Amino acid sequence: MLTVSEMRRLLSEAGLAPRKRLGQCFLIDGNLMQRLIDTAELADGDTVLEVGPAAGSLTEGLLARAGHVVAVEIDKGLARVLTDRLGAEENLTILTGDVLASKHVISPDVLAALGAKAQLVSNLPYNIATPLIVDCLASSWRAVQGREATCRFDRLTFTVQAEVADRMSAKPGGSDYGPVSVIIALLGEVSLGVTIPPSAFWPQPKVNSQIVRIDFDASAARRVADLQALQRLLALTFGQRRKQIGSIFRKGGKDFTPQELAGAIAAAEVPPQSRPQRVTPRQFAAMAQSLAG
Repeated sequence: MLTVSEMRRLLSEAGLAPRKRLGQCFLIDGNLMQRLIDTAELADGDTVLEVGPAAGSLTEGLLARAGHVVAVEIDKGLARVLTDRLGAEENLTILTGDVLASKHVISPDVLAALGAKAQLVSNLPYNIATPLIVDCLASSWRAVQGREATCRFDRLTFTVQAEVADRMSAKPGGSDYGPVSVIIALLGEVSLGVTIPPSAFWPQPKVNSQIVRIDFDASAARRVADLQALQRLLALTFGQRRKQIGSIFRKGGKDFTPQELAGAIAAAEVPPQSRPQRVTPRQFAAMAQSLAG
């Protein structure tokens, strides 16, 4: 694994520097990289998606533990550095481009390279962490529902800003609880690992980060009838999170009529005076099922 001085030298020789616009904060602590890999519990035959590999420091550790690594790097300069260093490795596929084809869809090229099943193990760029995690879970949901040929991510292990980790693991009732909390609770099981200080990155961010692991729950995912309806419902309710559910639903929205929403709130037995942060994931799922039906 690269030291910070080696990382600086490689980028300098290539005429490159970290790009804030792309959320580039490179993990440089070897012990924490190993902790991230250990948390993922990789097996020899696993296919791993790494997003934002940069010069390949974490990639080297993943190659030693997994069957195949698909490394996706949006920065063309860094992709060239990675190819120069590790491109000859037989179990490595390097893709240059955005891992997301749009905010809600993983790139088809990435899905084709991964195949039917994979894990995500990454030091995630800050600016794409939440949509990418939701999209990986959505892809896994579609896989178990048999909706289309796509990739099932059985485990997602990554670093993310500590405040984002709080939102991902939040329970009903708090200010951190929101759409991503609900989706993760319904499709998987989240566990929080060690907190990572800014000094473990180059350049140093202004906030702590954290290791997060999400284990996809196929049985739970099969009980979510319509993920798209759920996501639209969450956008409607948490877009007005200070209002009561009954008040929000009386006005309806672009996706649902007031009558449909009234039926949903009754089916899920949600008190109309509840605010969105008090509604449980199971209640949201019940409302979405009513709306989908």
